[in-house]
Amino acid sequence: MQRSRVEATVTFGQGSYRTDEDVRFTLKLKNIGETRAVGLTVFQNILEPTDLVVPYDPGWGPLKGKPGLTLDPGATYELPVSGKVRDLEKATAVVRGVVFDETGFGAGTFNSEVAVTKGAGHAAGVVFGDRNGNGVLDGGEQLAGVKLTLRYVHSGSTYTATSDGDGKFAFDAPAADYYLGGEVTGGWLIPFETVHIGPDTKDLLVRGAPPLNGALKASMAFTQRSYKPGELAHVTVTLSNSGPIPLTGIAAACNRIGDGYMLNGRGPGWGDLAAGGVTIAPGQTRTFDVSETVPEAAFNRGYVAVACDFGYREVDIDNHAKAEDRAAVPGAKATVVGDVAVNFDNQGRPQQGVAGVKVVLVSDQDCPVAGEQTTDANGHFEFHDVVPGPAYQLYFLPPQGWRIKYGNPTAINVYGPADHPAQVMIQAEPGDAPLPAVPAQPASCGKSGTPTSPDAAPAGNQGPGGGQGSGSGLASTGVDALTFGTLGLLTLTLGAFLLLSARRRRRPTS
Repeated sequence: MQRSRVEATVTFGQGSYRTDEDVRFTLKLKNIGETRAVGLTVFQNILEPTDLVVPYDPGWGPLKGKPGLTLDPGATYELPVSGKVRDLEKATAVVRGVVFDETGFGAGTFNSEVAVTKGAGHAAGVVFGDRNGNGVLDGGEQLAGVKLTLRYVHSGSTYTATSDGDGKFAFDAPAADYYLGGEVTGGWLIPFETVHIGPDTKDLLVRGAPPLNGALKASMAFTQRSYKPGELAHVTVTLSNSGPIPLTGIAAACNRIGDGYMLNGRGPGWGDLAAGGVTIAPGQTRTFDVSETVPEAAFNRGYVAVACDFGYREVDIDNHAKAEDRAAVPGAKATVVGDVAVNFDNQGRPQQGVAGVKVVLVSDQDCPVAGEQTTDANGHFEFHDVVPGPAYQLYFLPPQGWRIKYGNPTAINVYGPADHPAQVMIQAEPGDAPLPAVPAQPASCGKSGTPTSPDAAPAGNQGPGGGQGSGSGLASTGVDALTFGTLGLLTLTLGAFLLLSARRRRRPTS
């Protein structure tokens, strides 16, 4: 089989670049082999301080991931790319990497450098403590002896300055974009921001905000109880200020752990909460309608969630006001499989399974009992067509002479797709112990397999105990698959709980 062979060359747009300029170049690929090059992607090496930083978006365009680019023999492709200098003190910048094809075979390499000149940068300004919360510098608010730090956006390079008796400071640093703030200095909160330092940047105003001291409260609620992936979800954000001064520059930070099923709190739909921040007057309560597209990952999770903290941007985060909510994204199905055994080997395979253990799958919905199974001769059990989203627990009722060694019931996190089951390993041992009390299924839940429409759930933020139940009253049927009704609005408050799945790790949700 002939391998793909690609010639990769880099041509810079100019002979040298300043530290504050975009380094622009063209990557040209030519298929010099005799076979079609399929699925071409680029892996850029970023190991040395001179290596150029190419942002992900737009970055390497169709070459940054699958399906990649296809080139016929003799064909060429040119891609304009833009990057940033990684180390402001270096005299060169290098772009190098490997071109892979769909098989993972290295089809070509590139390695080019360009000269970098350090653009002179100087900035002068004033740092002040905003005692009255109005967001502007008033007489007597200048702060003396405050140490400020510039952090280069694309590396760990830092430059510092200390304010004088009039609150004035000056930076001499290479011209570039820097992070400033995100610090608590002398009891003042310096909000995080990005600043550009040019040859003569004047009147740089750095605000110190007073601590929140619990004055800011926040709540969030989806305006619908369910959505589809790709649909625009609206969330009502309510912020109130019980303090004596205005809270100016309050911004939202959401989905800090980067879960794919959560709203990110960015984009035009979030308005000033994602941009410059908002002002909440003393004693005022303000509501904001924000919007964002429901991510595709919410489908298999069974819900879309939003979890944000509110305060001065990226400073004193522990004392920010926090809020969260979720709404159902119905339609997915999941599978739960497990084993009850005396031991498991280092591959997780059961050793000496325990037969005859009644296993009850319980959710946090109004109709809690989602299904019942009994382990087979090998200690194995399965639940199919499980609706992902609610908080689930497995209750184990072993036969006489056996007891569950650790937690009973056991919390599990269930999500789709159905062909990637949550796997549960439960260890048992000889002996007797009191059996856990399985929640009773209300008579109103109907007959086995009778679904309850999710449309019966009221709209808005349910809170604990709200939502619509499954409508299933299921009996033990051995290890056959059980299908139960559609669960309505999800009511589990976001928080970390035990995940026993194929990944076997904890997954925080806020």
